[in-house]
Amino acid sequence: MGVTVNSFKATHQAAADLLGQIDSQSGQERVNTLNGLKEALLAHVGEENKVITEAIEKSKDESFKLAAKSFLDELGKIAETALLPFFGKYSSADAVDSDDFANDFDGIKNALVDRIAFEEAKFYPELEKLGY
Repeated sequence: MGVTVNSFKATHQAAADLLGQIDSQSGQERVNTLNGLKEALLAHVGEENKVITEAIEKSKDESFKLAAKSFLDELGKIAETALLPFFGKYSSADAVDSDDFANDFDGIKNALVDRIAFEEAKFYPELEKLGY
């Protein structure tokens, strides 16, 4: 496994750990953990974008290039339409203790778990082939 892919997987594990903590927290503690998760995810997305853009330039495999571009587009849409609005909505202690939070959080949590599984099973092996 490449150093980059190992780093990405470590970030995934840290995000999964934070997701688990959020369920058992409330108030400002939950807001603080959400902010930590937001920072970690946005940094991760930025790093993935950088590495995948480099991999697209490096690869001669047109099917990989198409898949990678689609991956980047999808990643951007997830961040813009789901993650950022969620983190914006739940940025106060009152908001994270509201009735809406549990349902919205479950949706985000399930989407993140699914995305992590997809990346690790389908996309990261392709990055590893390119030395990442």
